[in-house]
Amino acid sequence: MSIVYNYLLYFFIYSFLGWVCESIYCSCLQKKVINRGFLNGPVCPVYGVGALIIITGCWSYRDSLIAVFISGMVLTSLLEYITATILEKLFHAKWWDYSEHRCNINGKVCLLNSTLFGFMSVFVIEILHPFVIKELDKMNSTILFVFLILALMSMISDLIVTAKALNTLTVKVDALTAIVDDMKKIQAKFKLYEDEEFLHKLKLNPEGVAQRLKTVSEKYGDLTIQNRIDEMQEKFRDLKKKAIIHRRLVNAFPNMRSVKSKKRDAHFQYIKKMLREKR
Repeated sequence: MSIVYNYLLYFFIYSFLGWVCESIYCSCLQKKVINRGFLNGPVCPVYGVGALIIITGCWSYRDSLIAVFISGMVLTSLLEYITATILEKLFHAKWWDYSEHRCNINGKVCLLNSTLFGFMSVFVIEILHPFVIKELDKMNSTILFVFLILALMSMISDLIVTAKALNTLTVKVDALTAIVDDMKKIQAKFKLYEDEEFLHKLKLNPEGVAQRLKTVSEKYGDLTIQNRIDEMQEKFRDLKKKAIIHRRLVNAFPNMRSVKSKKRDAHFQYIKKMLREKR
């Protein structure tokens, strides 16, 4: 078998094993079943890439546990930092945040995780990967080829579906931003609240504020504003329509937040709250 063929097999094997470990760990922390990872299927590609980097960069040092630990720690930390940066640039969101951990770099990597990755690198090089090589050599090459093709097709399809879901999540945040801006304009006309009180109520319950504005507009007989608020409430109903993928993502990455602005992040957190609600 070619090197590329072997490495693709390793990628999917370690992506799956990484998903298993991450899902078990996060499920224990949150005390509920969590499907961890960027994709919906049982794979965490970053672990597959990380394993390939470790195998490529550390295999020649396997006679020295210290060398494997340090090199693995550095390489995997670099991968985590780059991955966090790419996701942040692509989706304008911070998917994880280690800012509260000691010895972190921009909240993207921290010493604790890097140390764990170092130990994991030793385990992969010294124990796991030799076992994987041995077991793959025993397996039928046709079965492995079919598995590889199906895995590639599934991952590509999953990536497309997830990217579309993230786009619709962005649309939800944009829609909420537009609704809030409209409510601010209507509030400026009626002056139901003081500015600070209005912002506080808006943050906690924008739907309640919209209903209050509608009640007042009805007293004044302002049909134009009533129609605008009716449109807002219809948009709120659309925002509450839950997509399974959206809920999975916010459960898998509970600390995810928008990095565009504080206002946008506040709207993003409200969308996350709605997605977590059972009704």
